[in-house]
Formats: sequence, structure tokens, C-alpha cells
Amino acid sequence: DFPMPQFIIIGSQSVGKSRLIESLAGEQFNFISGTLGSRRPTILEFRNVESAKESKWYVLDEATNQWQQRPTSEVMKVVGDAHNMLGMDVSEHPVKVRIESSMCVDMQIVDLP
Repeated sequence: DFPMPQFIIIGSQSVGKSRLIESLAGEQFNFISGTLGSRRPTILEFRNVESAKESKWYVLDEATNQWQQRPTSEVMKVVGDAHNMLGMDVSEHPVKVRIESSMCVDMQIVDLP
């Protein structure tokens, strides 16, 4: 691995920070709520894989510290559950997601609550 650019998205709650990140990813992956959306940081790591014929999504399993490949719908569920379990609280503990695609550039984006 090598150092990659990291961007931190900041702004007021529910102003579209997560939607901006989703537009960069080209797919919806994050949790949508009518009240408070992101309740913890979401770290999205983009990896350019020129040979990839389709996007591959991964979630970091905190227990094993291993990336687990999952369909986008399952990534949405994992991220949603991680935010939902906090109720109305906010946490500094991030959810980590990786996308590998021939259509993205190597970078990391942090979506803050």
C-alpha cells in the first residue's frame, strides 16, 4: 500500500455530504434517514483497479481487521446498522468502506457526521 490523498467532508448535518461522496463513488451506499443521517464517520477508500470489470465493495470487519467483499446492498445495510445502533447519539468510531473499480482514482474520503 502507498499513501493516498485523503479528503475530509465537513458541513452542517443533513446538507448532503454523504450524497456528494455517493456521487463520486457512482453508487448509493450510505444510510438515509429523515432526521439525522450520518451518526459516525464513514471512511470511503477508493482504489483504482484497471482490470476490474465491475465495482467491488468491501467493509472492514473490526473484529478481524480484514476487508470483506459484499454486494452494495449489504454495504448499505452494514453502514445503516452502524449508524442506527447509536440512536440519536453521535460517535467518533468510523465505519470503513472500500470500493475497487476501474472508474475511480486512488483516494480516501472521510464523511463526518
